Amino acid sequence: MSYNWNVYKLFKNGRRAKAPFHVFEYDDPESVGDYFNAEVKENFTEKIRRSKLMVLRSDLPQDQKINMGDDQALIKQNQSRVFRNLIKNLGARADFDVRRVTGGLIFCKETSWQWQWAALELGTSQYVKGLSPLFESYDDAHGWMLAEIDKLL
Repeated sequence: MSYNWNVYKLFKNGRRAKAPFHVFEYDDPESVGDYFNAEVKENFTEKIRRSKLMVLRSDLPQDQKINMGDDQALIKQNQSRVFRNLIKNLGARADFDVRRVTGGLIFCKETSWQWQWAALELGTSQYVKGLSPLFESYDDAHGWMLAEIDKLL
């Protein structure tokens, strides 16, 4: 049985293009990677050959969430819960509109060039208010976030 395969470009941020830029037909799912690299990829321009590419069978779901590791998706979801709780706790004493902020890890002048989980302005990602202590390293900041996630669970 022969299958159609979709070829997607992967961007530097880890996301993939929404639509495939190439479709090819091949019959053996076990060796499709070898076939793609040896036969199909050779027909692309040099620039595209250097790009990161993803090959998915066209009759299977093409959702990016399925391709993302379950652990990563769960961590992102729990980070959002932590941000909502921290921003909600600021509530009435906040000197900004809590509906116009999101959370994120930032390293900027406002944090004295240290890592901090902070409320950021939607659209511009400008620093609004710190939500965590300051951290010397990126890993320490992620460790703090994992501890906050554990408190929620």
